[in-house]
Amino acid sequence: MTVTSGTGWQETYLGGSPDAERSMLAEVLPRIEQIQETVSRRQSAQIRRAFHNKGLPIGVRFEVSADLPEALRIGFLRPGAVYEGFGRFSRSQSFRRADGDLDQRGFAFRIETDLGRQDVLLSNTPVSFASDPVIFRVVAAIFVENSLLVPPVKLFRELGPGDAVRVMANLLRPPERRIAFTAQRYWSRTPFQFGDSAARLFVRPEGALRRVGTSGDPDFLTTDLADELRKQPRSFELCAQLFVDEARTPIEDASHVWSEEVAPPIVLGRVILPIQDLDGAAARDLAERVEGAEAFSPWNTPCLRPLGRSNRARREAYRRSAVNRGALSNNGTSSEAGALSETGGSLSDTTGSSSATGGSSPAGSEGR
Repeated sequence: MTVTSGTGWQETYLGGSPDAERSMLAEVLPRIEQIQETVSRRQSAQIRRAFHNKGLPIGVRFEVSADLPEALRIGFLRPGAVYEGFGRFSRSQSFRRADGDLDQRGFAFRIETDLGRQDVLLSNTPVSFASDPVIFRVVAAIFVENSLLVPPVKLFRELGPGDAVRVMANLLRPPERRIAFTAQRYWSRTPFQFGDSAARLFVRPEGALRRVGTSGDPDFLTTDLADELRKQPRSFELCAQLFVDEARTPIEDASHVWSEEVAPPIVLGRVILPIQDLDGAAARDLAERVEGAEAFSPWNTPCLRPLGRSNRARREAYRRSAVNRGALSNNGTSSEAGALSETGGSLSDTTGSSSATGGSSPAGSEGR
């Protein structure tokens, strides 16, 4: 396959410059800790992740596609390579509630490569309710800190009618909640740099759509996943959609769909969930480590540099969430991306582009 698109992109900044964007984000980032502490207090529980609070860790394996296009053979993405790691299916909200509650789902996984760890964070809707991280933090705080009937009123006051309606519509139309974890698509919502190209990621299940009976079990999706993986493996195709142009595949706006007709998927490889006993000692040890000490972040990457304002905000938000709950806080420091943090996550203090060189609540995706 010949890759003919993906270049010509660039990053731009809230307020017009990296310094202005950092100042804007500095005003809202403390709400990450406030969200964690509010949830902890209201649920009489220890401080946990700011979002994706309820999750189930699993073992995973990633196999790179044997016919990966030459342009996407970046770093650890070598045709036929196989990497081990772990993943986590989750509910997106800040509170640990029943699986049947109104909510979106998440799937994050980490593979250990010879170049370092690579995290991929995904949600089961293709776009975020927020076009930028400032809106995201405002909306998240409103939902966590107020009772059910108050958020719509505050959203109209804080965001204005247009954005308030769009946010509420996104949050009230999640995918069907009875679909099995392993039978859904999950999207990155934000782009990443692949060499000279930019792309968003998603995974699509290789099995058929499957719904799960609740049977009154508040954890029915978790129960189903444990039963499923005890009997058989499951797998997803990891796909990339390459940047086409700013109008149809924007770098900065996480609320805009990248249509598959405009940006056709390219298969990077397979994410495999091997047969495993999630009630066994090894799985319990993994769950204890992932839930207590590990922190997923798009900035844990050996070569796929996160792009856009949402990713730039997530770097510091994830770090703060991890530190506040006592987890490991090395997000981004073990990668090429770590060297970029002082310039707001871009390759320079102006804009990042494909010609640059170098290493280059509501349903949310922060604080995993």
